[in-house]
Amino acid sequence: MTSGPAPADEHVHPTSEDPLVAAVSEVVGGPVGPRVGRSRSWWTPLRVLLVLAALAMALGMVSKGACAADDFGGGATSLTHLCSSEVAASFDREGLDVLAWPWSGDPGLRERYAVTTQPPLVGLAAWGAAGVTRLLVGGDADADHARVVFTSVVAVGLAGLALLATAALAGVRRRRPWDAAGFAAAPVLVVAGTVSWDLLAVAAVAGTLWAWARDRPVLTGMLLGLGTAAGVWPVLVLGALLLVLVRRHEPASILPVAVTGLATWGLVNAPAFVTGRAQWEQAWAGTFSRAPGEGSAWSVLVAATPLGASTATVVAWLLVVLWCLAVVVVVLAGATIPRLSQVALLLVAGVTLLGPAHPPTHALWLLPLAALARPRWRDLLVWQAGEVLSFAMTGWWLAGELAPGAGDEAGAYWIAVAVRVACTLWLVAVVLRDVRRPAADPVRRSQPNWTRSHQVVV
Repeated sequence: MTSGPAPADEHVHPTSEDPLVAAVSEVVGGPVGPRVGRSRSWWTPLRVLLVLAALAMALGMVSKGACAADDFGGGATSLTHLCSSEVAASFDREGLDVLAWPWSGDPGLRERYAVTTQPPLVGLAAWGAAGVTRLLVGGDADADHARVVFTSVVAVGLAGLALLATAALAGVRRRRPWDAAGFAAAPVLVVAGTVSWDLLAVAAVAGTLWAWARDRPVLTGMLLGLGTAAGVWPVLVLGALLLVLVRRHEPASILPVAVTGLATWGLVNAPAFVTGRAQWEQAWAGTFSRAPGEGSAWSVLVAATPLGASTATVVAWLLVVLWCLAVVVVVLAGATIPRLSQVALLLVAGVTLLGPAHPPTHALWLLPLAALARPRWRDLLVWQAGEVLSFAMTGWWLAGELAPGAGDEAGAYWIAVAVRVACTLWLVAVVLRDVRRPAADPVRRSQPNWTRSHQVVV
């Protein structure tokens, strides 16, 4: 499925093929020359990428300083300074401050704390982080201080996951490690990487792509099972893999992936299922019954039209199904077998565009897929500009900071949501073009002696 290791001087450098990077490189002397790869520098592509990811996550932590000074207590400060954290909110809301088991059915506990709305792997990770926090601050520590420590512990863990995801993406294509820079240096990673649990599933998906590129179906299934236990959306990667295998006339090859994935998902879900089945079912059911929320196009439609929230939720999921069916048709009818990352991006984009809820942090779902599906900084930045704008406008709108002289504070927020949708559609359009016209795909073009029938896996 993959070729042997490529010599260092065969690495495809972005300054030699990406017009935007090449133009920017003129500031430091122009694109990389053909002999640069032959030098034995300690700064290998992987090490540079890991430094970029570490800097992105560190910058993300520093940018949340206003909330840290306010003990991550939520409120207006977290909204105006764009540091509202789902991680911090779960500490008090779900009883992690008293190290409560997330799926406990104890009536007294459930009277004080809400059942976790997070998937099982996230619940386990949060409970583990709460245990580490207890060890660091003790059982009698001030609640506000404990919340800050908990948020910091989780941020460090998420930074580690970002590094693992970067390493995995860099290893997917040996000749193109720099494609992972689209993930490691992403603005979306800076603004959203430390404020939600999404990087758990994102790192698992990045590992899934690496394992499949290395022809390791069992490991692929295990990582995909972990990802699905951290968020429902990675199951779409399994669907994308099935479509690619059908095109290759190898549908049976999905069996080891599906079986090990289901087994892994079951093992991770087992503690929650055994100790609190009712709470476990409640958490999973909430995933599909969420009303239109801030940041989604449906929230704008519900606010601006007579469309009811419950109707919008049903219509949203119906449109997601239709979108996925359209992707199936595109993949099966194409002249060339598309790459796995391309198909997965098209499927996941349908959920982020048409799903009833789209918190700004959900942009992370597309990040590892976009970095591999369309490794062109122009397109990545166009898409992320819309996401960052929506992230900012959503927070400022909720804080009441967008009221212009005419008093229509929702107008700017609605425009930001529309811009986000348009920018995501741009990314979808260029990936769809690459699927339909493989000669436009930068990854395929960089393959030696590429022809229309040449197979590129991820």
